Amino acid sequence: MKIKFEKAKMLEKLVRAMGAVSQKNTHPFTEGVLMETCEDGLKMSTYDMEKSVKALVEAEVVIEGACVINAQRFLSIVRILPESVITLSVDENLVATIKSGRSSFSLHALPAKDFPQMPHIAGKESFTIEQCALKKMIVRTQHSIAQLDQRPVLCGAFFKIEQDNIRVVSCDGCTLSLCNLHTPIVTVIDKLERTSFIVPGKTITELVKMLSDDAGEFVTIMVTNKNIIFNMENLVFSSRLVEGEYVDYERLIPRNQPIEAVVDAKEFQDALERAALISEEKIAGSTKNYVKLSFIENSLQITSKSANGNIFEEISCEHTGEDLVIGFNCRYLIDTMRSITTDKIKIKLITPNMSATIEPLDEEAEDQYIYMVLPLKMKD
Repeated sequence: MKIKFEKAKMLEKLVRAMGAVSQKNTHPFTEGVLMETCEDGLKMSTYDMEKSVKALVEAEVVIEGACVINAQRFLSIVRILPESVITLSVDENLVATIKSGRSSFSLHALPAKDFPQMPHIAGKESFTIEQCALKKMIVRTQHSIAQLDQRPVLCGAFFKIEQDNIRVVSCDGCTLSLCNLHTPIVTVIDKLERTSFIVPGKTITELVKMLSDDAGEFVTIMVTNKNIIFNMENLVFSSRLVEGEYVDYERLIPRNQPIEAVVDAKEFQDALERAALISEEKIAGSTKNYVKLSFIENSLQITSKSANGNIFEEISCEHTGEDLVIGFNCRYLIDTMRSITTDKIKIKLITPNMSATIEPLDEEAEDQYIYMVLPLKMKD
């Protein structure tokens, strides 16, 4: 096998393919990238037994063939080679030689025939959405996906597809994020095999790296009973879905909240970031992130006390309803605010013991989102 390719074109696809490379050192083939020559250049595949990526790289095929190379080592070598054409050749002893200019590396390759059999996934119908729109929704909700939970459904993002709307929901037990995108779906919804599903958090993490920020680039999504496929230009990313029923999130979101405060989003986030310098305190192996918000007339006071010291911040707000003092985990509030892009936000509350909701003030945007954060019990 011998091929020639441009460094930039290889890196573009190889970095994305790393999203389905195993990091657990359980099997040498799941840590590798399968390379197969074809009429259009080079087909690359990675598969960690849960997720898979298939990518097509433009390349000049000198000698046809196939092999498996350790993905991380190959990526590191390609990154460090000079900015020029790179040659990859593999001999009959499965020794891979990577050359560029006067630089040359050799690696031991593995036979392509022993690469794990990737599942053949086929669905009835698919729908298409702009990549930047899907990426925006994921960025707005990703922080509320649980990392570890006895309920596997919370370790993923819930999607609901309608004819002119896509909804993404995530909930980690302490925060909840919900985003609606009003957009025409390019398909007939009635023909979809599934219109609601849960995508694993690890898949979401890798997907957001693959999606483009540029307008006009689309992704076609196919959902089957157990899998989901994201088909982008010369790149196919597939993953298993999380099985089970998602939580009744609509019941969790508070209604009829009489206390409201409109604040400047950046001013509020900056104040929280400063408060975190004091509030974050490790006690007996756990981290305390207590911060107190006092809504008094037309001001919002942000205070925190710990062994590190005290902090007091005050910002102006448009406050309606009764005065209220409520405590939160500072890190939850910061993660929520980092997902917000509007200039002004509306904080809505009921009592110090009930969840607060945060939403953008701009109600005419094409995407609408709302966040819920559980309060902490205050000792003082």
